[in-house]
Amino acid sequence: MPLPAKDVSEEQHRKSKSSEASSSTSSSMISDLHVVQKSVIEEQLRHSDAAGPPAIPGKVYNDDVEVVEEIRSQFEHAAKSAFDVSKVLEVGKMPYYQKSSGLKVSSMMICGLSSVGEEFLQFEEDKAMECGNLSSTLQKLYMWEKKLLEEVKTEEKMRVLYNQKREELKVLYGRGAEAHKLEATETHIRKLSTKISIAIQIVNTISKNINNLRDDELWPQTCELIQGLMQMWHAMSKCHQIQCHAISQARNLDSKLDSARFSEAHMDLIKRLELQLLELISSFATWVNAQKSFVGTLNEWLKRGIDYVPEVTDDGTPPFSPGRLGAPPIFIICNNWAISTGRISEKEVVDKMQAFASSVLHLWEKHRLEWRQGMMANKDMDRDLRVMERDELSMRKALDVQSKKLVLVSNQSGVSLSAQVVHDSGPTAEVGLQSCMNKVFEAMESFTAACANAYSDLHLRSEEEKTRLGQNNGRVPSFISDLAGKYIASN
Repeated sequence: MPLPAKDVSEEQHRKSKSSEASSSTSSSMISDLHVVQKSVIEEQLRHSDAAGPPAIPGKVYNDDVEVVEEIRSQFEHAAKSAFDVSKVLEVGKMPYYQKSSGLKVSSMMICGLSSVGEEFLQFEEDKAMECGNLSSTLQKLYMWEKKLLEEVKTEEKMRVLYNQKREELKVLYGRGAEAHKLEATETHIRKLSTKISIAIQIVNTISKNINNLRDDELWPQTCELIQGLMQMWHAMSKCHQIQCHAISQARNLDSKLDSARFSEAHMDLIKRLELQLLELISSFATWVNAQKSFVGTLNEWLKRGIDYVPEVTDDGTPPFSPGRLGAPPIFIICNNWAISTGRISEKEVVDKMQAFASSVLHLWEKHRLEWRQGMMANKDMDRDLRVMERDELSMRKALDVQSKKLVLVSNQSGVSLSAQVVHDSGPTAEVGLQSCMNKVFEAMESFTAACANAYSDLHLRSEEEKTRLGQNNGRVPSFISDLAGKYIASN
């Protein structure tokens, strides 16, 4: 039987009462509310834009220095866009480590932060989310489910012993055993029956606690996280759009690089840029994979709480739909969330980043080769030549290290990543740096815009589910309790 959950709010309760009085009025209200919610989301996004000073697309830059400064500035704004989400995910808080815990994706990985400052380390738990702490809720769910498993196993062992004693009693009656033996066995059976009844009550109580945590805490926290990610991706999309416009106004960067004479300091800077690009590629792929992994794991956990048998039809097996099964809102939203993120691939961004890294590496190798040829012609430059060889060796080692890291990320995310690809990209290496940078920003703009749109749709759908839940007086199905009861009854 479904269990009642708390009313979402007094206002939603009032709306649900009025909807019961008139179904036509309810339908009209939902339609109007959909329009209102959409305008609210647009207002939220406009407000998030006001937090930072994004430049206006179409701005004219006086020189390449201004272009570079704009690109740098937008990278900084993009990084700051994850600040609010970092508070939701409690970045900087010491995590709870449990080997068997499932939902333990690093909050810094989800936010894309490689390190945190003092302001993050001074974490205030009560201010993490408006509706409580997400990590605390997940931890409580884990502990309650662990307790539920222990109680179900205990009940299962007692039921096995109970059945054994019943069979033993039948044998005793068949043999015409003494009265005291029959009475002792019957007493044991009654005690086991009482313990089993108590165990079932405990299982039901724990199941209700899990349902309440899921619907009263995890559900609003999930909505808040989705809203934060929506604003983050929207802000990032604006930043990369501006970068794309800025780099398009650069004036012949490639011709200036071709005619330039690089000093040792310049070569070191190019080397550092190459290594940072490789680190950016792996960090970006890890970051996106962490977000997908989090929602994927959360969705799989929720799906285990639904007694679902795929229906086979003449047209095949229909896709899994929690909504058709009457599942609570969090089941519906997280399933849509997992599907949405799975449809957006970061491969195009990674490919363009690798092409850019290949061009930078080609530039470095080209000038190093020119230096080497000049030194070999001058016998007095042996010492400098040996220094150059050591430098080239350190670059190869760095590429090998990054290659191993990229392969690891590739195995986790399913996206092909390899520093060797960067090193072996012959034809791509001839493409100009300005063109490569432009393609990187175009790919990033497209990717972040797709993410922003997906999260806007998710946020809108979650608001609709909140309204629908309020119209149903806050009543949601209690799948975990039902499943526990079915399991016990079947045994």
